[in-house]
Amino acid sequence: MSLTGFDSEAVGFDSISQDSGTNRSSSSQTTEFSESGAGSQTNASNDMGSIVYPEDLNAEEDVLKEYPPPGLNEFLRRVVPAMMDQLDQNYKESQLLNDSSDSDEEEVLSATLLQEIKLKDGSGDHQSSVLGVTWSSAGNSLAVSLGSSQHDAWCQSAGLVKVYTLKRSEDRFVHAMDLAEKNCVSALKYHPTVAALLAYGTTSGEVVVCNLSGGCADAGATLASPAGCHGCRRVSALRWADAPLANTLLAMQISARGKRRGAADQVLLSSGSDGSLHAWRVEAGVRVFESIASYSVGSAQGLAPDITCFDFVRSSPLLPASDKAPHDVFVVGSMAGKLFLCKLAAASSDTADPAYEVLDGHATCVLSVEFCAQWPGVFASLSMDAELRIYDVAQGAPLKVTHMDSAVSCLSWVSGGVLLLGLARGAALLRVWDACGGCVLPVGGLDGKAGVNCIAVYQSGSCRVAAGDDSGIVRVWELPVRRIKLTTHDLDLNEFVKQSSRHK
Repeated sequence: MSLTGFDSEAVGFDSISQDSGTNRSSSSQTTEFSESGAGSQTNASNDMGSIVYPEDLNAEEDVLKEYPPPGLNEFLRRVVPAMMDQLDQNYKESQLLNDSSDSDEEEVLSATLLQEIKLKDGSGDHQSSVLGVTWSSAGNSLAVSLGSSQHDAWCQSAGLVKVYTLKRSEDRFVHAMDLAEKNCVSALKYHPTVAALLAYGTTSGEVVVCNLSGGCADAGATLASPAGCHGCRRVSALRWADAPLANTLLAMQISARGKRRGAADQVLLSSGSDGSLHAWRVEAGVRVFESIASYSVGSAQGLAPDITCFDFVRSSPLLPASDKAPHDVFVVGSMAGKLFLCKLAAASSDTADPAYEVLDGHATCVLSVEFCAQWPGVFASLSMDAELRIYDVAQGAPLKVTHMDSAVSCLSWVSGGVLLLGLARGAALLRVWDACGGCVLPVGGLDGKAGVNCIAVYQSGSCRVAAGDDSGIVRVWELPVRRIKLTTHDLDLNEFVKQSSRHK
């Protein structure tokens, strides 16, 4: 019997369940997910492609039906080894970045010791210490000064500066030249942009600038300050002026003395233990090394502090003008623990006092002061009693005060909120410090028993640290700064200043 006149059409009927059991109902289940204390995972990726030649696309149909296609095996032999190597490399990097995705333990980073340079002086009866170390602007040269770290009265030891250059074929520094001095070299600094300019100061108050492009044997490569500079007392610190500060000082010289400036003029600043600060105009190409101005810190208050260190505000061209600090502001640390906030514009003439405020300083000798490049106007100071302070030039009181549990000798900023501290003694040579949190950051590979006297940081892609100790050894590390995890609070200067002011 035909049910419809269109047998070729599909006919549908409503389904009637014959199941006499209990009715079942289905419903969706909602699962809530939560996350607590999970870190981000970083995966490195590389794009790879294959090359197909036009003649491969014009192959005959019978050839395309072949398996494997012609040339496939050869292609795989070329590509597969590189792909496997890249996969292995990605796996190793992921293992370094994340020890385990299921582990709740904090990741411990490790610095890589690249080289250990043992220095031998050979002069004098006592073993020489490393008094200073500095990187060239390209990071391919290290200059190290050797001498006696303590003097009872006048320095009677000969000084020595050793220059090491990077041998790229072996990725290690090799000895290049020596610069001899009559007295110990107490401070030295490479120019931040001109790789051949090296300045150093001696314990007898002499400031010397060397043009290393011609080699140490070139008699015209050395420029020295006049006799009696810094009262014939120890040069405590050196600093090459950046472009805004150099322009300010050179403009002062032009207006005061009618001097014409050259296109290659540089400005060097030096401080002495007699309380003086000198600004020098340097033009190594035409042998110009002359004084622009000299200042007497604290003279307006009847003080003549033994200056131990100083530093100027770092220029930050990427920041808006409202967030920048004046480029001619600097801080001076003294042997008595006082911190002088200074401004060159406040000094109306030579030998004037540039200090406009005395900060709430330390109880003992200030070992090191340094401004942070990422936080304009913020600087850190370190004293002999292992006290670390963080200041803002807009406030007289410190933002944060921390007492270390180990003897310290020097400091340097490595990034916003992260400090590198040199230890005078202890189970480690260096310590990575969270300036906002006031705690040690877990970075291994910095162990050692010698006392560090000086450190220098070079950052260009990677972060390399050179540290000299009292046994005459310079160690070079690569520091994993980019993998150091900081909280949003640590990176926010305004929040840090606000919280610090609230706790006072």
